Amino acid sequence: MGIERILIVNSDAEDILAMQKRMPETVEVIGASHWQAKKGIEQSPSLVVVDNDANDLKEARGVETLGMIREQDSEVPVVYTSFQPGWVAGEVYQTKGVTVVKTDEALDLISKEYGLELLSLEPSMKTDPELSMIVTYNQVDGYEPGLYGDGKLLIHSFDKYAGELAKSVLKEKIQEIYKDFEWKADRDLIKKMFVYDGVNGGEWPGRVASALGHDVRMPIELMACHCEWDRKRRLESMRDLTLYQVECGGSKTLGAIADVILGIKRPGVDYDSLPISVDEITSSSAKSVI
Repeated sequence: MGIERILIVNSDAEDILAMQKRMPETVEVIGASHWQAKKGIEQSPSLVVVDNDANDLKEARGVETLGMIREQDSEVPVVYTSFQPGWVAGEVYQTKGVTVVKTDEALDLISKEYGLELLSLEPSMKTDPELSMIVTYNQVDGYEPGLYGDGKLLIHSFDKYAGELAKSVLKEKIQEIYKDFEWKADRDLIKKMFVYDGVNGGEWPGRVASALGHDVRMPIELMACHCEWDRKRRLESMRDLTLYQVECGGSKTLGAIADVILGIKRPGVDYDSLPISVDEITSSSAKSVI
């Protein structure tokens, strides 16, 4: 059986990336959290890989996800992964077409069973900047704050819609950024920066974008909702910013942008409808030499 498309269901984006890196270019990889997978499988995958997801001694979410997958498609083969296969629920083992495997052995099993030649992880010499950064006082859909993709993406975000806390949250995130970076030494590491500007942030997102743009010596992508649009247009004309209109909160658009940066596809996301093109997301911003 040939494998053309694999759906990886895992709520940890880094685990999806780690598996995606090993897949040959002939295989399309779709990544989804358990919550996203339960909404429906639209891509008709050739194979589904489901993580048990029983972290922190919580009830495994993979069991319910597997049940939903089987309701939608009774035939698609499933590889069910767990670091402790002995703790996987018996009903998983009893489900038709499901193979349970230790997480770190899953790729070898897939390669053997489906004849896929896995890519090696030999380090490559890269001189171009690789790190993109997302800064928002709200959530980024599908992502917790942190570093992703071996230094491809750094997300500074909040765990919910900030509302009246927006300004204080943004101040805290900027303090984190300036604590982590020595701009004179590290600015050449930055490839792209995306800052969300919504009504609750007032003037703060614009000030942050301007300051970051000055320090990294390149234009900042200001992802702004339609609220107070005239103010944001004036800001764009006065500062070294590129303005894009997104939905209020910005979470879905920023999540999709994160996907594009990392090379992930999630079900139900229309990447062609983003206000910024894939090429604009992945290309490096032009930097000033002064």
